[in-house]
Amino acid sequence: MNNLLQIKLPFNNERNKQMVGPRNLRANRSTSIDKIELLISNIRNVIKYYNSVERVVDNYLIDIHYDDIIAKTNRVSELFKQKGKTPNDSVVGARFSKDDKHIITYYVDFQTLQSTVDKLECAKLFIADRLNGNAVPSNFNEPKADIKYGGFSCGKTQLRDIVVDCSVIESISIPGPDFYDIEKDTIVTFYHTEKKIDEIMNLLKVDPFLYEYTRVGDDSVIANPELFSILIENIPYLVSMVSTDISMIEPSDIKGINDFEIPFIPDPSSEPTIGVIDTLFDENVYFSKWVNYIDETDVYDIINPSGPDKTHGTSVTSIIVDGPSFNPLLDDGCGHFKVRHFGVCENRISTSRLMRKIRKIIEGNQDIHVWNLSLGSVDEISRNFISFDSAILDDLQNKYNVVFVISGTNDVFRDGDIKRIGSPADSLNAVVVNSVKRNNTPVSYSRKGPVLSFFRKPDISYYGGDIDEPINVCLPNNRICELYGTSYAAPWISRKLCFLIDVLGLSREVAKALLIDSAAGWTYGSSSNDLKDVIGYGVVPIDINSIIKSERSEIKFTLYGTSISYKTSNYAIPVPKDSDGKFPYIARATLCYFPKCDRSQGVDYTSRELSLKFGRMKPTGTIDDINENVQDEDTSYIDERKSRRDFRKWENTKFISKKIKKKNTALKAYDDLQWGFSVISKERVSKNREELNFGVVITLKEINDANRIDDFIKACQLKGYIVNELDIENKIELYNTVQEEIVFED
Repeated sequence: MNNLLQIKLPFNNERNKQMVGPRNLRANRSTSIDKIELLISNIRNVIKYYNSVERVVDNYLIDIHYDDIIAKTNRVSELFKQKGKTPNDSVVGARFSKDDKHIITYYVDFQTLQSTVDKLECAKLFIADRLNGNAVPSNFNEPKADIKYGGFSCGKTQLRDIVVDCSVIESISIPGPDFYDIEKDTIVTFYHTEKKIDEIMNLLKVDPFLYEYTRVGDDSVIANPELFSILIENIPYLVSMVSTDISMIEPSDIKGINDFEIPFIPDPSSEPTIGVIDTLFDENVYFSKWVNYIDETDVYDIINPSGPDKTHGTSVTSIIVDGPSFNPLLDDGCGHFKVRHFGVCENRISTSRLMRKIRKIIEGNQDIHVWNLSLGSVDEISRNFISFDSAILDDLQNKYNVVFVISGTNDVFRDGDIKRIGSPADSLNAVVVNSVKRNNTPVSYSRKGPVLSFFRKPDISYYGGDIDEPINVCLPNNRICELYGTSYAAPWISRKLCFLIDVLGLSREVAKALLIDSAAGWTYGSSSNDLKDVIGYGVVPIDINSIIKSERSEIKFTLYGTSISYKTSNYAIPVPKDSDGKFPYIARATLCYFPKCDRSQGVDYTSRELSLKFGRMKPTGTIDDINENVQDEDTSYIDERKSRRDFRKWENTKFISKKIKKKNTALKAYDDLQWGFSVISKERVSKNREELNFGVVITLKEINDANRIDDFIKACQLKGYIVNELDIENKIELYNTVQEEIVFED
């Protein structure tokens, strides 16, 4: 097998040179007088509604129902424009309708609403007088279009923008929650306005002694059913999101006591540490020297009066420390790991309390890079917003050099269709793990994604046992028992991820990309979408060597960089040619990054998009991308729905690949040009690009089974690129040497 290569490339930082011309109606869209009259009527109804209720905020929340999934650049730009702001500055939420179209919520003042009505009236006169009552794309095709714009209160550019804005809007309405009845405590999140939660409660005359509530952050409150009813009755337009306030350990049957002898384990030395946030831990088990246990429970946590249950936490940590000893078929070659185990609850905990504990734990233990979290919610995630706890986990992963490995949650009471995953398995920055059987098919308790109707979750799958084929774990009192659940799939992935990051020294971005790349392989995409929603990109190989090594006919290498401009690129990757001067390869690439996210933006959750291209360079100076990604080229137009479906736009994991066919042919070379790579950055709202690290794994497979890795290494070195051949044995020896404690003699 060939070793993984780490290549340090010099990157170009390029500005966006695309020129933005005047807006025009897109094909098959038009704006009629009837459409404008409908929108005017909608706005007047909005004003009438707010005049009929006692408002607790100063301005007006409105929903714009778009006619499709809409790109940021195609949202309204002239309508609802407040003084000194763009309409995008007023966006406070976004969700999808039942037919998967954007509904975007804006917070605007009365003057803006009235001004918008005036603009629509002006555009209606313009269309009636100059365009025979209906505006179509050909009306604005310069320079052939010969339209007189004079004589109206709006100028030429303004009129065109109003007409284009109207063409993508179906209607305008008042926001409201998706459901109105709850039977347990929930986290209620309000749209962001100038009012704080306490002010809102005072204006509603909510008695804090009668309706005890707890503020969670700046815009959320924990509400019992009675308080929730008051909020829905008085301010339904202000309620943005409603999510469960309970995280728990879902029940899993102990299938039996195994006859394993207690394994021998040496004392810990220089092994890396994985963080575990779970239920309590039994310090009397045979591997307790490997675990630094911190009890984070307090008087507010409910503990079983007959004695705390330490089953779940102990079993999860047993896999991380010594799982291969009692599961020899799952021996991954990663060795033992130390654990810093934080016991945060017994079997259930308030989500808001859990997140406060997790934030404190992460901020106080920044030497740990990989955190295992096998707590989850029974309730399904929403289609339209990220759960409260996942948003906090995503924020922690964006700010700190950490990655969470999260179990995909279980449906142990399967009673029909497969349920959607529960929080926090909708964390986009985390590695979310579902469970599969030994034959790599979904288990009986599987739950499914996607997240926000689009993002691929779970990321990957692994072996967590099933009813008829459980795996072994160590429980309190050194009992080796048989269990199953996604809780026991996740720690195996935590082991691999920690090995890649802490032992081999890879960045978390590259490590995550390696896991996903190894799971997807050359066959990803051949299964149905339903299966992707359950197993993610695929099943990660057991042996760590299968993740970081490649077949002799493959060249696998990693790139690590930082996006600080519109485009980060290198157009001179020296891929070896064959004797005919062609490129005899198929290729695949995986990109991972940890973007900043904004829960208040609903389905438009990720604030940064990195678009990946890799392929042969063409004489035009562009990349012949292996995924035929043309969404950022000047001469092409791809709508937002297609960009998300085909190129995973806005997702923080990109996987592109050519498939292996019975007969693959070599690719022609364009003159003496080589291969190129680029990452293009787009921001949801702000133009201030903060530094964002990314990791890429690229694999080239020689279609004739030739081993060309030495030629590739030599060609890179001749260009002055630094090439590091990753050898596991050398890396482990180096890691152990670095970790040795040096004792100076007196």
